[in-house]
Amino acid sequence: MRGIVLTRYTLVLRFVLLSVVLAMGAGCDPTNKSHKSAEIRLLNVSTGYDSLDVLADDENDDDGDSTQLQAVAYGTVSDYAKFDSGTYTLKFKRNGVTGTLRTISSAKLPDDSRTTYIAYGSSGNFAVTSIDEDADDPADGKTLVRVFNAAEGVGTLNVYFTDASDSLENVSPDFSAVGGSSATLDSGTYRLRVTGSGDTDDIRLDIPEITLPDGGIVSLIFTSSQGGVLVNAVMLPHEGELTTITNPRARVRGAVGISSGALTTIRVGGSTLFSNATTGAIGSKYVQVNAGSAAVTLSVDGNLIDTPAQTLVAGGDYTLLAWNDANGTHTTLISDDNRLPSSAGNVKLRLINGMSAFGDPISLAIDYSPIAEGVTLGQASAFASVDSGTDLQLDVTSALTATNVLSKTSVTLVGSGVYTLFMAGGAGSSQVSGILRKDR
Repeated sequence: MRGIVLTRYTLVLRFVLLSVVLAMGAGCDPTNKSHKSAEIRLLNVSTGYDSLDVLADDENDDDGDSTQLQAVAYGTVSDYAKFDSGTYTLKFKRNGVTGTLRTISSAKLPDDSRTTYIAYGSSGNFAVTSIDEDADDPADGKTLVRVFNAAEGVGTLNVYFTDASDSLENVSPDFSAVGGSSATLDSGTYRLRVTGSGDTDDIRLDIPEITLPDGGIVSLIFTSSQGGVLVNAVMLPHEGELTTITNPRARVRGAVGISSGALTTIRVGGSTLFSNATTGAIGSKYVQVNAGSAAVTLSVDGNLIDTPAQTLVAGGDYTLLAWNDANGTHTTLISDDNRLPSSAGNVKLRLINGMSAFGDPISLAIDYSPIAEGVTLGQASAFASVDSGTDLQLDVTSALTATNVLSKTSVTLVGSGVYTLFMAGGAGSSQVSGILRKDR
């Protein structure tokens, strides 16, 4: 009888213990809403901010901000940060700085979700967008491709995935006027080309081989280059590792400031910029050459000038200026910032001094307001942001004597444009050449 009683007590004890275990287990049950989670990560392609933090504040409690991601370097993607799902205020900050660059309020991070935030933009133009990584995988033999243009100031882009030998004149873009869009393409290996919208000759990126994974999802994000026209890219698979695609090319044009009407020929990296050009010539188009060390060939009136090679940064835009003084003939490699202005009502304008027969540093004013001052021979001013307009007056003067060198009246500067005023020649008005070139 005692054995039977003990057995009953044992059964009761086991039932109680089982109930406690089940009750405790309910707190860890992934279906229990209070313990569901969300994950976020950050891709930093912001040229203006080399290290970023992300702070999160759950809008349903009073705990305040907590740092979720820290010191995410430019050109990298962080690991995922995991926390309870819900509605959050997200703050994006420069690492080590108290101030906030961008706040996203009421960001909904659902149960079991993964989100990648993309930080982009130059200093003072910080922006954030997001990629939802919860999309279903496409069918076998297909790839879901998402594209996003994070390249500030490059304008609109078209994207082509083609066979290696296809002419762009014979195919349609897979993505037009890229902002943020997606499409399902056949998986495989393609040649990737990116152009300015509406001009198949305006190549911004040309990569011989890129592979779209079978049944996968990839995001292709275009990023800014040094020169502001060519683009780089990063490729980020769904929940995967980052691949950086660096543009292998640079763009160069020529400018001739050599005095005495000499005929000047300039070649860079095997490409001809000018053939027998005269003083005052400045290229209306850039030539693409391989980045890196580029040989320079310079001849004046058929005589070769010993000229050093130049180093071209991938994605850079350059003006190679040939000029001369009492010490001989020289070249200056000028870095060009051809990013479009952030405001449609503004233009970017700079001054290049190629006045070899004059020699003085020069200054530029628009409607008597100084724009560039004391630009020495063979050099360029920084770009100034000025209001667009019509019937403007441009005055170039000697920075030493304030003597007027050139006046241009009834000048029109079109909004969202990038301009260079290239000065060449001597001191006399009949010898002065002033070319206002609209670079973009």
